[in-house]
Amino acid sequence: MHQPGDIIKDRYRILNLLGEGGIATTYAAEDLTLAQQVAIKVLSLRQLKDWKALELFEREGKVLAQLNHPAIPDYLDYFQLDQEADRRFYIVQEIAPGQSLQDWVASGWRPTELEVREIAKQLLDILVYLHQLTPPVVHRDIKPQNIIRQSDGKVFLVDFGAVQDTYRHTITSGSTIVGTYGYMAPEQFRGQAKPATDLYGLGATLLFLLTHKDPADFPEKRMKINFRPYVNLTPEFADWLETMLEPIIEDRFKSAAEALGVLEAKRERIVPRSARNLQPIGSRIVLEKTPTQLKVKVPPYPFNISNIFILIFTMLWISALMPLTLGALAGGVWIVLFFLVPFWGAGILLLGSSLWRMLGSITLTFYRHKFKMSWCFLDIIKTIEGEINDICRVEVRPSRPSDNESKTIICALQVGVKSYYFGLGLTLIEQEWLVTEIADFIGKPKLIVR
Repeated sequence: MHQPGDIIKDRYRILNLLGEGGIATTYAAEDLTLAQQVAIKVLSLRQLKDWKALELFEREGKVLAQLNHPAIPDYLDYFQLDQEADRRFYIVQEIAPGQSLQDWVASGWRPTELEVREIAKQLLDILVYLHQLTPPVVHRDIKPQNIIRQSDGKVFLVDFGAVQDTYRHTITSGSTIVGTYGYMAPEQFRGQAKPATDLYGLGATLLFLLTHKDPADFPEKRMKINFRPYVNLTPEFADWLETMLEPIIEDRFKSAAEALGVLEAKRERIVPRSARNLQPIGSRIVLEKTPTQLKVKVPPYPFNISNIFILIFTMLWISALMPLTLGALAGGVWIVLFFLVPFWGAGILLLGSSLWRMLGSITLTFYRHKFKMSWCFLDIIKTIEGEINDICRVEVRPSRPSDNESKTIICALQVGVKSYYFGLGLTLIEQEWLVTEIADFIGKPKLIVR
């Protein structure tokens, strides 16, 4: 209906097409009066198949005019213009900065569980606001295309009119079933929608973010989406998501407020808000956490009698080897030297282990998408780096247990088939706390085997 450069109402200059729905087309435009970008949604009377579409479009304008939430673009204007053979209706809103979740995924973005949780919390906050209005506003079209995300993680909910048209056309002609089927709660197929209907769409959207797979493509088990074999989530979050996706509305959360409360409570069980209430008293671990980075420094072993004993034993071992070695060198008895090589090897390993226990430290740094692990001994530093997505889980488990040895418990990052160990000198309480902190921050499962 419009081309870039077109001027509408002597005020709005079309910039580019944003999207086309079943009954309306949305453009990015510049408000020449206020010098700001806006989104303009246009409905053509000539292209209508029935008058119901116009009623829905007008209803969308009225709903938008009463909304006031920072994550919903502000309503700015509603007007109509007569053409020679057409009448067009326009809704003008502030434009939501960023890209849709659909576009983020298409560009290769793979969010962590932590990022998906944060998106869920923001959208539930929006739904709490919408559903408490009188009458409640049920969006009915929660899907990746209708959620805009900025690079800093903030999200916006858009398109408050296409949902009803999507429902009608999905049932009657199937013209929009691709892209919306799978995000629609079963009760929508019966022409019913309640606040809990939006929860199903949100759950399906989160599942798409976690798997890059359309919810309609998952197998079903007793009418429920069987997603668990295809995701690697903490059990608490998987249970929460399963409740969001219950096909029977009575089995879902009753409201967005309930869903948000349960989500935050489940996260609270994993990591309390105050780290001081969780970190064991007396722990020497240094943990620094911001919204974008978690840095953990695991200090050397505490200086105790056990370490002193090992060091003294090592020095006595080497002291016993030294005169034998010097005597063999002086006498040219090479066979004795060869015999002493493994004993020297054991002594050097013991010495290195003792010094590492007293002087070595490990630093783990986790960012949004990458991690770094550094071993520091005196001024020697060894570092490995990797992708957060490659981490399978964070563990507390025995290190090489055998039938004849007591189990040594250690922490580990499981990255593919490799394990990177840390926390050998920590108490079990410290290990479990540290693994919980890391697993929650990076959005990966934790495993504790004693």
